[in-house]
Parts: sequence; C-alpha cells; structure tokens
Amino acid sequence: MNTKHLVLGLMAAALSSGVLAANRPSGYVTITTEGKTATVAANTNVAFGRADQFFYKVLSGSFTCNEATFGGRIGGGVNECSASGSSGGSSSSSSSSSSSSSSSSSSSSSSSSSSSSSSSSGTGSSSSSSSSSSSSSSSSSSSGTGSSSSSSSSGGVPPAGLMGFAAIPAFGLDTTTGGAGGRAVKVNNLTDLRTLTDSNERLVIFIDGTINMGGMVPLRSDKTIMGLPGAKLTGGGFEIYKRQNIIIRNITFEDAPDDSLKINQNTHHVWVDHCTFTDGPVADPEGTNHDGLFDITRQTSHITISNNHFKNHNKTMLIGHSDSASGDTGYLKTTIHNNFFDGTMSRHPRLRFGEVHVFNNYYLNNVTYGATSTMEGKLVVEGNYFKNVPFPTLVGYAESGPGDIVQRNNILDNSGAFQTRGSAFDPASYYTYTVANPASLPTTVPANAGVGKIDPWAATGVAPF
Repeated sequence: MNTKHLVLGLMAAALSSGVLAANRPSGYVTITTEGKTATVAANTNVAFGRADQFFYKVLSGSFTCNEATFGGRIGGGVNECSASGSSGGSSSSSSSSSSSSSSSSSSSSSSSSSSSSSSSSGTGSSSSSSSSSSSSSSSSSSSGTGSSSSSSSSGGVPPAGLMGFAAIPAFGLDTTTGGAGGRAVKVNNLTDLRTLTDSNERLVIFIDGTINMGGMVPLRSDKTIMGLPGAKLTGGGFEIYKRQNIIIRNITFEDAPDDSLKINQNTHHVWVDHCTFTDGPVADPEGTNHDGLFDITRQTSHITISNNHFKNHNKTMLIGHSDSASGDTGYLKTTIHNNFFDGTMSRHPRLRFGEVHVFNNYYLNNVTYGATSTMEGKLVVEGNYFKNVPFPTLVGYAESGPGDIVQRNNILDNSGAFQTRGSAFDPASYYTYTVANPASLPTTVPANAGVGKIDPWAATGVAPF
C-alpha cells in the first residue's frame, strides 16, 4: 500500500470512529462541505468551520456553505457545514462527498459529582469540586483570537434567576450554564486571572479582592466569573470575542477607559447579573476619559443583563456597532431587566438592528435619554419606572435612522413623553416572563441591584474553600 492510500485509509477509519468529529460541534450533523449548496428546514442552527472552531448562523431553505454566508472561515483546511440536532439537511451538489452525516455525535449529559481534592495554582487556590448544574463536557479548542470555540450543553437547565434570551436554546446550546460542572478556582491577581480566562477549560473563577485589569482581558467560553464579597475589577474589563456560554456575576467594574464588557463577533449565550458598573468616584460627565460600559455588537445574540447597578457614567450600553452593520439584523437578541440606571446619562440601551426586551428597570435622572431604537431595531419597553427622565424613549437618534419602539405598562414620574413606532416584536414568542408592578420598582430595584445581594457560593453550588 502506498503512502497516499495509507493516509486515506486512516482518515476513513477515523471518520467511522468519530475521531474527526471536531469538524462539527457536538450534537451537529454534517450536511455538506465548503463551496457546495445545501437545504435545511426553517430556522435551523448551522455551523461552518473545522477543527473545533465555528461560525454559527440561523438559516432557512437553500444556502451556500461558504465564507460569504457565515461572515468568516477557518483556515488550514476545508470547512464543513453542519446542522444542529436531528434537523439535518440535504446537499444539492452533484459532486461526491463523504457521508459523514450518518455519524452524528451526541453529547451525553453527565451529572456533576463533587470532589474534595484541591490544588494550588500561583497565588490563587483552586478546587476540583464541581457545581450542581447539569452541564456537559466541553470540546473547546483555541486558535489565538481566531474564531469561536465549540461547547456543547446537553439537557442543561438555566441557573436559578436566569431568564430571557440567554436562557433559551439557540446556536446549538440549550441554555447558559457558564463553568458549571468545571473546576473552581480563586484568584487575586491579573496574571492568574488572565491565564484562566484565556484557557479552554470549563471553570468557575472566583474573584477575591481588587484586580487592576490594565485594559481588556480576553474571556473564553464555558466560564463563570463570580465575585466574592468586595470583588472589584478596575482599569479595564473583559472582551468576549466569538465565544459562548459565559456567566458574570457579583463584580464591581470601575474606571475602565474603554469598555467594562465588550461582547462581539458572533458571541452568544452570556448572562451578566448583579454587577455594578461605574466610572468610580471622579465624575466624567462628558465621557472624556471613559467610553461605554457595555457593548454588544457584530452578530452577537442571546444575552441577558439583569439586576445590575449602572452609575456615574455617560454612555451606558450600546447594542449594534454602527449604522452600516446591517448584518446584525436577526441577531443582538437581548433581555434587559431589573437593572438600576442611576443617573447615567444615555444609552439604556442605544439599539441598532437587533431585538431587545427592556422590562422592570428603574430609570432615575437620565438627563440625555432613557432608551432609543435606531436603524430598524426592535425595542419593547415594558413595566419600567422613569423618574426625572426628559426623554424616556427616542425613535432614531443623531444621524441614525428610526427603529421600532413598543411601550406598555410603564410609569412616568416627572418625565417626558414616550416616542413610539411600529410593532417591534413579541418577547413572549421566545420565552415566558412575568412583569412586576412597575410602581414597586423604586423600592425593589435599588434594594436588589448590583453587588453584595447574592451568596457567591450558593449561586454557583460550590462549597466555600
């Protein structure tokens, strides 16, 4: 047998045994290869890539498996297109291709078992005890800041308190579980933090004390970042680029010159809860030394922002990169609920193109505006309380064209009138939710929003160490 035949034989054996299943995410079925066309059922989650790195898109009907369709490709070999679960699909190319669609891989959901062994890593202690959420094993791998790593979550249930877009299935994930089921680690310095957040290991990372970030720090998939009492990240924040399945809770983000959280480039399933975002004790009303607190851009989707306290800042939250980023249409699905926008001036949020549900938030002294929808964005503003807000909602803003705004069941207290347009969308078509009486929000939201309101150990299911 010559070398070429030997290699082909080994590849065929590997395919039949599932060794090369990394060319599709776990639980996906290969339907065609790069450059060919295929047909899928309506609203099918399709992955494009190879070697555990993928771009995701929701597609219907016929499409071409190429870079133009998915907005990028993975170098080093031929990319594949695969569909989630049993939705499958058919290739319309007449050329021969391997029938790997019959070897779909399914990720089994294993219940997490706790272990009492512990180890030391740098100055941060770590524990191999795992949390009680039913998350699956991770098959992520990395290529620098290349494309998204793959992570599967089979049969997972949302953590207590999570609702909205981050809780529901999309792009091959059942819900957002973060690092549940992974190793638990405590860190108190930037070196260890950066090493852990930039790894592919499923982790629950506890922040202990104050860490100066020195700018933006990369955060990869399958992570829970949980602050212990007094946890604070200053001088920067996290950049989440082409990642998925991340939870960030109970942390104060302070004095970031760029963004505190930058979530972009096809990232999905992120939950940010019970955090405090601020410029710090020195006021910067013009934003001279600070950019935004929170950016969600470039086909990112399925984000929930809940129970946070935003204060002492100008431009709070941007959803949608620019007026020219029309590719964000159908993405940027974000739920914003029970947050305290405390004297922040604008962008709560500023929306372009996406679908955003804003409910049960308390807006106080927001002097520029509350929320705005531009560039055909779809914004539902429901059951909120606006106090001393001259412009609760704006249709269009500055040079950006108008978007839809639906408002219902809100309270205006010494505030201006709503601007509305169109029908936006129906959040209940995606998930179930309950709107509290907005009259209660000036009391309930400040009492519950921000850091120090949850038990970090109980919230992660990890025993204190």
